[in-house]
Amino acid sequence: MKKKSICYSSRVRKRFIVIFRTMKLLSILIFAGSMAVTASTYSQVTKIDLRVENATLTEIFEAIEKNSEFIFVYNANVVNTHVKKSISVKNENIEKVLDILFRGIDVAYRIDDRQVFLYKREDLKRMGRIETNIEDTGDQPGRIEITGMVKDAGGLPLPGVSVIVKGTTIGTVTNADGEFSLRIPADAKTLQFSFVGMQAQEIPVEGKNTFSVVMQESVVGIEEVVAVGYGTMKKSDLTGSVTQVDAEMYKRQPLTQVTEMLTGTVAGFRSTQSTAASGGSSMMVRGPNSINASNTPLVVLDGVIYNGDISDINPADIVTIDVLKDASSAAVFGAKAAAGVILITTSKGDKGSPSINVSMKLGVSEARNKDFLVRDENNFMEYRKNFFRTLYGTQPDYYWFSPNDLPEGVSLEQWRSASSNPNPDDTREWLARMNFFPGEVQNYLDGNSVYWANEVMPKGIRKDFDVSVSGGTENATYYWSIGYIDNEGIIKGDKFSALRSRLNNEYKINEWLKVGVNLQYAFRDESTVTANLGEAGVQSPYSKVFNDDGTVNWYPYGYEVSRNPLLNTYGQDRLRKVQGLFAVLYSELTLPYGFSYRFSYQPNVQNIKDYNYWSPDTYVGSVSYANGRIERTDYSNYEWMIDNLIKWNKTFDKHSFDLTLLFNAEMNSDWESMMANSNIQPEPVLGYHGIQFGIYPAVESDDSKVTGDALMARLNYTLNEKYLFTGSIRRDGYSAFGQKYPRATFPAAAFAWQISRENFFNEDWFINRAKLRISWGRNGNRSIGAYSALSALSLNQYYDGSLVQMGVNTSRLANNNLRWEETESLNIGIDMGLFDNRFDLSLDVYSMSTTDLLVERSLPKITGFENITTNIGQLENKGFELTLVSKNINTSNFTWKSIFTYAMNRNKVAELFGDKGEYVLEGKTQEGEMPDITNKWFPGKALDVIWDYDIIGIWQLGEEEEASKYNLKPGDFKAKNLDDVEKYEALQDKTFIGYKEPRHSMGLMNEFTLFKNISASVFLRADLGHLREFAYSVRGWSMFDRQNSNNYPYWTFENKSNEYPRLNNNLASFGGGIMPYKPTSFFRVQDISVSYNLVNTISKIKYLKSCDIFLSARNILTITNWPGWDPESGNDPMPRIYSVGINFTL
Repeated sequence: MKKKSICYSSRVRKRFIVIFRTMKLLSILIFAGSMAVTASTYSQVTKIDLRVENATLTEIFEAIEKNSEFIFVYNANVVNTHVKKSISVKNENIEKVLDILFRGIDVAYRIDDRQVFLYKREDLKRMGRIETNIEDTGDQPGRIEITGMVKDAGGLPLPGVSVIVKGTTIGTVTNADGEFSLRIPADAKTLQFSFVGMQAQEIPVEGKNTFSVVMQESVVGIEEVVAVGYGTMKKSDLTGSVTQVDAEMYKRQPLTQVTEMLTGTVAGFRSTQSTAASGGSSMMVRGPNSINASNTPLVVLDGVIYNGDISDINPADIVTIDVLKDASSAAVFGAKAAAGVILITTSKGDKGSPSINVSMKLGVSEARNKDFLVRDENNFMEYRKNFFRTLYGTQPDYYWFSPNDLPEGVSLEQWRSASSNPNPDDTREWLARMNFFPGEVQNYLDGNSVYWANEVMPKGIRKDFDVSVSGGTENATYYWSIGYIDNEGIIKGDKFSALRSRLNNEYKINEWLKVGVNLQYAFRDESTVTANLGEAGVQSPYSKVFNDDGTVNWYPYGYEVSRNPLLNTYGQDRLRKVQGLFAVLYSELTLPYGFSYRFSYQPNVQNIKDYNYWSPDTYVGSVSYANGRIERTDYSNYEWMIDNLIKWNKTFDKHSFDLTLLFNAEMNSDWESMMANSNIQPEPVLGYHGIQFGIYPAVESDDSKVTGDALMARLNYTLNEKYLFTGSIRRDGYSAFGQKYPRATFPAAAFAWQISRENFFNEDWFINRAKLRISWGRNGNRSIGAYSALSALSLNQYYDGSLVQMGVNTSRLANNNLRWEETESLNIGIDMGLFDNRFDLSLDVYSMSTTDLLVERSLPKITGFENITTNIGQLENKGFELTLVSKNINTSNFTWKSIFTYAMNRNKVAELFGDKGEYVLEGKTQEGEMPDITNKWFPGKALDVIWDYDIIGIWQLGEEEEASKYNLKPGDFKAKNLDDVEKYEALQDKTFIGYKEPRHSMGLMNEFTLFKNISASVFLRADLGHLREFAYSVRGWSMFDRQNSNNYPYWTFENKSNEYPRLNNNLASFGGGIMPYKPTSFFRVQDISVSYNLVNTISKIKYLKSCDIFLSARNILTITNWPGWDPESGNDPMPRIYSVGINFTL
């Protein structure tokens, strides 16, 4: 939670600075005597003349202070001083002026001589009840006297804190210096300390007479400012569904990308962890809203749309991330916001002397569940023995056993006689039966073996360094940072490095003009060539990785089909460098009558070089292409966007208006060229620099350009700070759509009711705060190719009777009626503060419907075209989300805060192509809208539904006769037969068996502080109720006898598994193919971090403001029934990361 600030006049004496910098609300002590004292004070005799028009409260306060000795003291996060008011008074006292000024808004005041304290009305009521209940102890017998002082986390005294003996009405309040004294019963056990805006504490008495108490900020930040489209707003004033993430929680984690902050901490946000060194992953908010178009949310960076690579944003620069999930919140972005919006706010400079922050992290990553990759030599021999035994050949079972480990009752002579001409050497005879290649035999006899898991998955080193400088004056602020990250992945050859820099400067030219520039530059090195895990999975442990001369051994065990998994890692030379520059140049004008104007220009440039050279020592450079292969791709993108924003903010009595108008224009152009050559002559010694020396050149290019524009209007209206209304409309245009529908309109509306501000609401109930939210809106999706509405040409060869000629033909039909994909959404939510705001609960229920889905539809060959981009069907999406923020424990030496999130999403294809008729499915003839079997889209079913055979077990010994009816044997899959025909056919016997996406997602972030200097966090995640195909248990290819990448209990004559089939199982008898699916539900301890603040140790070091050292670990523990690599990544290992770091500020 952000540190709350207290605002006060520059003329306040030093003593008042100490007192009021940390005050959150009105001091109970002063409140108790305020009405009796003010009659004879400065406030009663001073008269004020004031006339202002459409000024903010801050400006009005300054005007009063300038012409009087009054000083306003308030919490800037509690009192909304951005509200604009008009007032005209003459010769009135301060009470009259404030009554007029605060009419219709939730601001109350209390005057103590020349100090005016501002707070919320409901807080005054609560403090009044506390003050009334405190008992005057006097000099009653049997009491002991205690004293103490209460301070805030910054060490400044807190006045007005209530101190009560638990279970009694005996108590007092701290004075102006934060001190208190109290006579308590001798048997008193516990003291309770409470202060509005702070976390209540209970301190055991334990025979002590003096107490020193430090109070922490309240866990619930209902007055936090969150980012919304084209502006900011207090959290309490939101009408839509918005979740904010404080990036401070992740400063100790080894993050590579922004998305790593959001998974599990934002209900409804889904991003699968990446296994790569770059950390890249997909993003999705509230499930899929489209079939073929993008489901990736829009990214808005510092208030402007950002179309660059999210990898270019340094997580160290981020202050907050706000996720807009409902249509009303996102509708101001129109055609780009159907999948939600992620608003990222980066650091800015503050007024003050320069501050230098340095952060350094060093870590190591290792593969989790590494043993799943390849068996050791002993397990490999057992595996091969069982494979051959299940072939059901003519050989006796003992034929495959080692001569040193024969079954009971089988003699060595009997074993040898099973071969017609056995090798004199028993070991060589056995290895021959096991189909060993000569290289394998020799390595076995020499005792040489390779553990391929270590060869292809070494530990990776991770380095992360960040430096930032910030500061400012009255008229200028600056923030500059530079960060370098260098990661090695857990697969050999996987690497990622990036240099990222940011500059955020703002200048106040005069009272009405402000200009600024935000610059982001990133240089990424993605020149990675990884080892081939698939090839590692079919290697024998009796192999030779390198030849005697140090070169890579193409065929490690002699079989010229199975290549070395490190072949490309050592033989391919790759350069992939990415540069990106994103800028925001803006000016802001403050105009009369509450108007303001902002102009911003956002250029975005990206350049990519991707050069590859495959030497003759690689498969590509020698077999696919002779004597080397070179490919060079150059890509450039240039985009500009212009935003013109006009805002108007005005308050009339109980009515507040906030109007935003936008005119936007944009252009995006890209250029791509590719050159390739092969058979490099005479020798390919120059690598990808020698492309001109090949004899088979090829050149391609691909350029495109799109334009867009938009008009938007949004009005926020607040009545009496209880009833909040939001309405918006946006009109978008985009050049990629058909000539008839280049534009679309996207409206939205929302209403929120601050129930707890009604007079009938009793905040003494366990519900202290409640707000109801309802929103509706329509957003669009324009994620199609630049020329999707136009016809496409394809190159073809034809024979003219003597020569082969090149020609073109139209492959895609134009569609002038191509229009926008639109998503309509309804959201109902409620926000509540419970048990004295100890818990902050948000619940949301939503329903979305996407129509005119953008898809590529195949056309009959008779038309002469292959496909057409068109609009079809309807997709429905519903869900429920919960976020609970709680303060679990709060004492002077230990605090524990939790953030729990839960999300559930359900979707279905409501309508597809509209083709109706009879069709066969699940063994029955059905009538209705026909499914798309090829893409597995079924009307009425979820988009991620799994349609396959329902495997009910494994055929066992004794079931040979029944299995043979399906041409199967013991050890093969047994599936449900839906049509009673003794044959497995796709349309007759396949059914719906589950879902690929989680049915329930949960996250739990726990934050701890101990003795003020030690902080820790533990992040837990769970995804439940989904399935994933487990292809490792299928043997449907030519090298199944050497598949060695899985470690699961397959069926054997001794291990009669009813879950996993035999090796070399029969798949051909299942029409349309069969794939086993396994549960991928998991519970994961994803992140753990511990930090120690050296503030006491370094307090005497000049210029050093703070210093933290920390340890962190990621993916420590995963509990799951998934038998493969990892339940989240599926077919790839997940890295476990350990890191240590230091962060200090000068």
